[in-house]
Amino acid sequence: MSLGARLNKRITLQVLAAGQDEAGQPTDVWVNFVTDTPDGKIAAEVRDVAGREFVAAGATQNQVMTTITIRYRAGVLPKMRALHGADVYRIEAVLGQDQRTLALMCSRVVA
Repeated sequence: MSLGARLNKRITLQVLAAGQDEAGQPTDVWVNFVTDTPDGKIAAEVRDVAGREFVAAGATQNQVMTTITIRYRAGVLPKMRALHGADVYRIEAVLGQDQRTLALMCSRVVA
């Protein structure tokens, strides 16, 4: 399957930046990393690869590991996050030595 056909979802990459709250106090805010598209979104393939359920602090917790594939884009780092619909993904690692695609190894943030 061609790369273009696989990248059939739209995601937003965000980076944590310094900002201010309503009272003017310094705070960190998430801002869009991609600014060269009108909506800040890019084409991607989003694929869940593993999941587990465990007990921590007396409550059942879920963890879903997801691989997000995008076209190569310089500057994508593990400290960023990806948004797809209502789902938030914490980027754990960025893989891609071919400078054609990047595989973002992510964990889905489950509230």
